[in-house]
Amino acid sequence: MSHYRRRAGTSAHLLSVEAPRAFLGLGLLSFVLWYAEPVKGQNLGPVINSITPLLPSQQQNQTQQQLQNQAPTPIGDPPRPLAVGSLPTPTLVPSRGEVTVLKLDDQLRQGKAMPDNQALTFSFSDEIDGVVDREMKLKGRAQIRRNTTILKADEIIYDPDTDIADLIGNAQLIKDNTEFSGPRARFKVDARQGEMDRPSYELRDVRGRGKASKLTIETADLFVFDKATYTTCSPENLDWYFTASRVEIDQEQKVMTGKNGVMRFFDVPIMYAPYFSLPTSNQRRSGLLSPTIGYNSNNGLDIAQPYYVNIAPNRDLTITPRFMNHRGTLLGSDFRYIDPKYSGTLSGQFLNYDKKMGRDRWKYDWQQRQLIAPAWNAYANMNKVSDSFYPIDFSYGIGGAVTNQFRQELGTNYGGIKNWNFTARTLTFQTLQPDPTAPVTSPYNILPQIAANYSNRGNLNTPGSYAGTFGRGPDLTFGADFTRFSYNTNNLYAPASGIPQGGAFSQADRTIFKGSIAMPQITPGYYIKPKLSFQASQYSAALVNAPGRQISQPNAPVQGFVLPTLSLDSGLAFERDATEMKWFFGREMLVTMEPRAFYVYTPFQSQAQTPLFDTADAGFGVTQIFSENTFVGGDRVADSNKLTTGLTSRILEANTGAERATVTLAQRQDFAGQRVGLNGTIANPTRYSDTLGASTIRLMGNFNVDLFGQYNTELNRFVQSSIGAGWRPTPGRSLNFAYRNVWNPPAAGSNSGVTSTDQYNAFGEWPVFKKYRLLGRWGYDALMAKTLNTLVGLQYDEDCWTARFAYSQARNTSQITTTQVLFQLEFRGFGSVGNNPVDVMRLNVPGYQPVAKPLPPSPYENYQ
Repeated sequence: MSHYRRRAGTSAHLLSVEAPRAFLGLGLLSFVLWYAEPVKGQNLGPVINSITPLLPSQQQNQTQQQLQNQAPTPIGDPPRPLAVGSLPTPTLVPSRGEVTVLKLDDQLRQGKAMPDNQALTFSFSDEIDGVVDREMKLKGRAQIRRNTTILKADEIIYDPDTDIADLIGNAQLIKDNTEFSGPRARFKVDARQGEMDRPSYELRDVRGRGKASKLTIETADLFVFDKATYTTCSPENLDWYFTASRVEIDQEQKVMTGKNGVMRFFDVPIMYAPYFSLPTSNQRRSGLLSPTIGYNSNNGLDIAQPYYVNIAPNRDLTITPRFMNHRGTLLGSDFRYIDPKYSGTLSGQFLNYDKKMGRDRWKYDWQQRQLIAPAWNAYANMNKVSDSFYPIDFSYGIGGAVTNQFRQELGTNYGGIKNWNFTARTLTFQTLQPDPTAPVTSPYNILPQIAANYSNRGNLNTPGSYAGTFGRGPDLTFGADFTRFSYNTNNLYAPASGIPQGGAFSQADRTIFKGSIAMPQITPGYYIKPKLSFQASQYSAALVNAPGRQISQPNAPVQGFVLPTLSLDSGLAFERDATEMKWFFGREMLVTMEPRAFYVYTPFQSQAQTPLFDTADAGFGVTQIFSENTFVGGDRVADSNKLTTGLTSRILEANTGAERATVTLAQRQDFAGQRVGLNGTIANPTRYSDTLGASTIRLMGNFNVDLFGQYNTELNRFVQSSIGAGWRPTPGRSLNFAYRNVWNPPAAGSNSGVTSTDQYNAFGEWPVFKKYRLLGRWGYDALMAKTLNTLVGLQYDEDCWTARFAYSQARNTSQITTTQVLFQLEFRGFGSVGNNPVDVMRLNVPGYQPVAKPLPPSPYENYQ
């Protein structure tokens, strides 16, 4: 076992023992080049002979460089002699003037085809017979080619006077990625017109094929079929096909249209369309997408049929009527747009009259990003629903059904001044209250927030300085923030008690100034980051005196504070060769040892009378334990006299740096005990913090494990723990498990703690048999002894169609549990953009992909 060493890299001074060696090497190199430089017009023979032969690797690299810079020799030119005298050729790379070689290219290149009226016509056959300028007969593997159009047959008779070519026996017409074949055909070669009896055709761009009673070629790009069929299935597995009395294929527009179409699935008619349109390429086209049929315990029979509208290359629209027999018909739409200066989405849903609730119901969602000027942009994020139960009643996924906050935000950002950034925004919330037993606290609205921030992360242009090490200037930051908070005392969704939760002020103004100066010294082997910062907060507020009313004393002064903070972060990095792990990982590995110490001091100042608007406890984790403030937001600054020590060890691949395992242990020593709390001053603060441990393991075969634990040394037990494990050997195969437990220590006056969270989750997907995929998710709450959510999905994949079935049950509130069954049948080439249950499966099984995307056809596929 090797010993630990400090991580390699420049640590302090640039002038080290390596510097004289470098200068000496440069001097010797310049002397050799001066001595070896030939005088103009001098014979090169002796100079060439004095060059040291190249090593094989050097010679190969220089040879490749020469090959990339030389032009190809035209076919037929005689080879040029190498003027190298008597030197052996393997030891010298020829110059441009001495040899010409073919240029290397990593791929075939397809040139732009010339117009048909300018292209030459070529013919080929085993035998040729006829009269010059009267009639030509090609027999045996006969072909006529022009550009990308090819005519093939056993025999071709061509009359130049009429420009008619008769194809007899195994006739074929190939144009780009479209192929037609039949027993006989007749074409006008120059006019690009003709007809074929009983043709079979193949559209390789979309993997489609079919047959017809007759083919008529009206123009070079317009093909008309009588009594045709169409499918994307392989010939030996014709599970579904479409029949039509007339089909037109427009190669220029890349579209197929037809009349009197009938969809047959296993020879059973399932759909009739008097008119239909399908794409013949992978380009976007307007048309019907895959429908979804299901049953919902709240809505009854649930059928959705989306229709896609391709408005322009940078705009599209999806319209989705959704019929629910217990509620009515809901109309939804999604509009997407993108331009060089703006982009966004606009979606909405509207139900004219809900049979169960007896009212109209709606939802809208607008998101946009706008470039106003260079370095100046704006954004909008607006979404709202008609009532508190809308997400529960109309969402497919579990995540959407438990949404309780909808935001309406408008903002702008400007960064056109060096090191400065200016922002402004307004933000209001719609807080839903679907569960009367678990009210949701309504946050304050922000009307508005204006902030300016300055950041200068060291002056790296200082003479003698270089990035990441000693010599750089200080890191300076400064920020000013003005926010006006407003609480809607007439909130429609406020509880019946009158005063909304958290709404102690109807309106308040807060001004915050922050600044810091740091002198980080960072090297690969160690770092030291001393930092001095401050925060000043000032308030002016109007109190709520009664439900829906405020006192007549506007802008009453409220307690603010000014607090400095001193912190010092430091760490070391050691590494060693882990030769004992090579047998397990199969490659060279490194093990690191990275101790870290973080000290922070902030004096105590009571903030019991300071209001609370947007601040919360940051929690206690590996990231938070090395932070200066235990709160997130601008209303609280924790008093600190704390030293946090930790140790991290990593297992890395020596060649790639890929991280295979990480283990971290940390503990914070509180020398005085934190007295500032979120809702007042802590009377009996604790000195020691809990010990934290975290580990992440990424083994070969895409197996990973994540562990976290928070251990209370005084109570001698874990107060928080979580376990996550996952295995994904290949795409489409994954198994995952997660467990989380949170135990709250005894409160003041209590002798026992309380477990607040004890939940299990398992989810994954796995192929069963050859063409089936099984998906599932299960969430269980051990405290309530109840299942939180269940999903069982089954997907069957054929080469030309996919069937999906999903059963889900979710506990939305303490009183509402939603059960739904969804089914979808997707035909490849008809509905490539599915709706749900795809969304349900994707939201609940991370990594799920509906179908494997086929590779686009190559221009050289089936090349003839």
